[in-house]
Amino acid sequence: MFKKTTNRNFLWQQPTIHCLLTGLFVLMLLGLLFSRAVLSISMAVWLITLIAFKLQHPFPKEKHPLLYWSLIPLVLFVVGAWQLPFQKDTYDFLLNLCTYPIAFFAVHLLYASIDGNKIIRIWIVVAFLSSIYPLSWYATHFQEAVIKYGSGQSMPVWMDHDHIRYSIFLCSAFALLLFHYPFSNNFRLSVVVATFLLIVFLSVRTAWVILAIMLLFIPFLKIIPYHKWLTVGIIAIACCSYFILPTVQKKIAYTLYDWQQFKPSVFNSNYSDGARRNLNYIAFEAIQHKSYNVGWAGVAPIMQQYGKKYFPQQPLQFGWPFNQWLFWLLGSGWLGVLAWTIWLLYPIIWGWQQQQLGVIAWSMAIMASCLVESNLNFQFGVFLHAWPLALMAFNHQDNKR
Repeated sequence: MFKKTTNRNFLWQQPTIHCLLTGLFVLMLLGLLFSRAVLSISMAVWLITLIAFKLQHPFPKEKHPLLYWSLIPLVLFVVGAWQLPFQKDTYDFLLNLCTYPIAFFAVHLLYASIDGNKIIRIWIVVAFLSSIYPLSWYATHFQEAVIKYGSGQSMPVWMDHDHIRYSIFLCSAFALLLFHYPFSNNFRLSVVVATFLLIVFLSVRTAWVILAIMLLFIPFLKIIPYHKWLTVGIIAIACCSYFILPTVQKKIAYTLYDWQQFKPSVFNSNYSDGARRNLNYIAFEAIQHKSYNVGWAGVAPIMQQYGKKYFPQQPLQFGWPFNQWLFWLLGSGWLGVLAWTIWLLYPIIWGWQQQQLGVIAWSMAIMASCLVESNLNFQFGVFLHAWPLALMAFNHQDNKR
């Protein structure tokens, strides 16, 4: 894509471009793990880089539908912005949504100038190296880890100790390994199994659901040798993990205990599932009383208002429901939630048409996570939707049906 130029334009020479883009990609992933500020700055640098490259070199003329799809959230933002246009939270949401076009145009640029498999390998390596921290902590704090899992907690991880989003990050590495082939087949299969075991061991239920969705596609991955037997083997490993891994045993036991303790009339933030059900109940009550279409910045105040009404003895620690569609409905009304849903479904339709199973699987995985989380409201969740999807959509070596 880029031609070598004179020394006066050293910045735009091919080796320099490779180093700059690769370095920025690595810096972004380090920001994901260690610093929200660095992650935000890296998005701004990507934007500046895209503008600079556009001025110096024309982008490839390919009109990829998902490039346009990535711009739509900036339009859909308006359906929940006009209600409270001067609130800071309104524009915090907009900044998060800007990740979509930045991610898709940045990956488009990366793949035009660097081998896509190299970029995917970097993502996978960073994900694997990041697991050293929780694994080493578990090895040196075994008893404490068992107690934590027995009380519904998890091991410390990077990403501001956000174990749910961190587990989704690991699942994205699993998806990139499963639906693409950045390594030789034998090595790739070994890493697939190792990643699967790692995610099962960390025992985050959202990640388990994503893994289950990925397993549904393995029988259709023709370039994986013995793919049907691999499916059977992974399911067998998952079943045996209950008897082998204390983290899995404790997580399942606590989940059952959490469900047994749930009382609709009592809000107790110590029980994660119970608190989620209470918060979604508050959102439902607000909707039933026509207190929706209040704007993105109005969701938290309306949740607090109805929370005080139904649970006056317990202050709410969350300003959003644990369901993406409830958030969209509260913020933008029925028209907004319909538009957002169509937007979210489109990559599945495109992936089916193009026979890109990775795009379909990752889109379904994120949608499943949005049933119990408002993942697409916040920085990490939007990032982990946009970037893996872009990495899979623009890599033409995707496993096909």
